[in-house]
Amino acid sequence: MYFSELFEIEYKAEFDWFDPIIENDTLLFIDPFLIFSDSDPSWRQAYVEMMEYFDSAFRLLSRSDLNPKHQYFKRTLSLMEFPEPQEFRLGFASKSSAGSGSGPGLAAKVVEAMTQAVRRGIEDIEHFEELGILVPGINRDRISDITCNLLKPRFIKYTQDICHSLDVPMEVQKIRHSTYDAMRSRWMDAEHLAPVDPESGRPILLVPKRFLRELPTLSSESWGQFLDTSLRDDMNIKISEGVKKAEIINLARSRPDVLRRWVQHLEETGSAPYDVDSDPMLHVSWQRLAREAIDTEPICNVMPIASPNDLLTFAHSAIEHFRNWVEKKGGWRAFWRDLPNLKPVPETNMQLLFLGVLDHYCAQAGVTLDREVETGRGPVDFTFTSAGNIRVLLEMKKLTHGEFWHGLHTQTPSYMASQGVDHAVFLAVRDSQTKPMQERWKKLDSEAASISEANSCTIEVARIDIMPKESASSS
Repeated sequence: MYFSELFEIEYKAEFDWFDPIIENDTLLFIDPFLIFSDSDPSWRQAYVEMMEYFDSAFRLLSRSDLNPKHQYFKRTLSLMEFPEPQEFRLGFASKSSAGSGSGPGLAAKVVEAMTQAVRRGIEDIEHFEELGILVPGINRDRISDITCNLLKPRFIKYTQDICHSLDVPMEVQKIRHSTYDAMRSRWMDAEHLAPVDPESGRPILLVPKRFLRELPTLSSESWGQFLDTSLRDDMNIKISEGVKKAEIINLARSRPDVLRRWVQHLEETGSAPYDVDSDPMLHVSWQRLAREAIDTEPICNVMPIASPNDLLTFAHSAIEHFRNWVEKKGGWRAFWRDLPNLKPVPETNMQLLFLGVLDHYCAQAGVTLDREVETGRGPVDFTFTSAGNIRVLLEMKKLTHGEFWHGLHTQTPSYMASQGVDHAVFLAVRDSQTKPMQERWKKLDSEAASISEANSCTIEVARIDIMPKESASSS
């Protein structure tokens, strides 16, 4: 359910705010650079205040002589401790919006990056995201987390203003890390008016959709691209030919002058947010599309499930309903962000759409569907569980996935063994018709039978063909 649906708002594209999915985090991130370059002076001022926070932490760290036992070093660590901002429903969490947590681990990485900078004579930074280019581990999720935490008071006020304008009810809620006590130099939990998810009892905070991106503007990825296109001859490197991320980081550490030139270049050229409303990558609209599929292909007359074979039959039936929607009712269009050039959406987002459809079917059958269950040997894509702890695993792979056969030959039987499960479905999603992919498509059944026999288990094959359909595209 989306925020707008929860509070019965007719969402319009002209709305400034992002309409989050309540139960699942959306794989988008707040990019602080977009706040820095925003046309609204109040948001630009918010960015200034955020950088002043980092500047004061840099000064404190410098006074510690980089001694981890010094009180100023410890104080810097506490200033850099940012809890998971669950109120925003953004980031990497796969099944729910509970998040995976950050806190002390993130603080250590941030202070490590600051220490690296100080050792190289950098005692302040123009954009805190630069830290993510100096030390691995400060990824897009953590950059977004830091931004959400430091600007949380602003986002609370922003949410309250929207709720007042749309008559959205609010309740007094304790929100973590929401007030900064300057006297004690620490963040405090505090009570605020906020909209609440009645299912979980947790507050919801909104953000301007123009601040959202898939990657931060200032990231190791874009730094590498800048090196490749602008400094290839100067530095005698070729990033696109397999230079590792660690080497890109080392270049940033050894050439802070080039890093600053790159930042200046981006300040001059600017950046653009992710287009939330057209949603070319299916990050946001998958839940609405799942409902369309369910309405078009409803499941009827679900039989009682009393054995693994019954559950396997149900899984195939659910997949078949989804396949009919994709292949016969035009659902294949959802899987492509650029049809003329045949660029599919990410596999993880295909899985989200699949999850949204199967969740409904499973609820009808009294079956629990979990996504990315940790097996001890890695996460399996889906697990069906029925009464009596009857389970079937499902592994979903695009046909063109680089580890397609590894998924069938190794991952699936390994997951089954670690979970004590004898039945699984390997779901192949056809996203190419090249000759090698046609051969792969044909070999699936025989390969699955061979792997099943070798591992004394049952791995059955299911297929979904998302290739554009000529009759549908020409109509």
